[in-house]
Amino acid sequence: MIDHRHNDQASSFPYEVLTTAELAERLKVKESWVVDQSKRSRTADPIPIFRLGKHRRYLWGWPELNAWLRRRSGSSEKSA
Repeated sequence: MIDHRHNDQASSFPYEVLTTAELAERLKVKESWVVDQSKRSRTADPIPIFRLGKHRRYLWGWPELNAWLRRRSGSSEKSA
């Protein structure tokens, strides 16, 4: 008998998929700000997204999102 309750592939995915509302909650900002900051037409350094159909999604823990957060916070791993 096969146990379908455990999916090794899903549990090994290293990033948490967030909606715009969830990312806004984590960043303590308005959802509309996240949407604006995700658009290339609104900023030179947009929040990295991926699309599921027409929906924006964000990968929490993804190196590109982490780098964006560091840039926006003024932190840098490089010495100036």
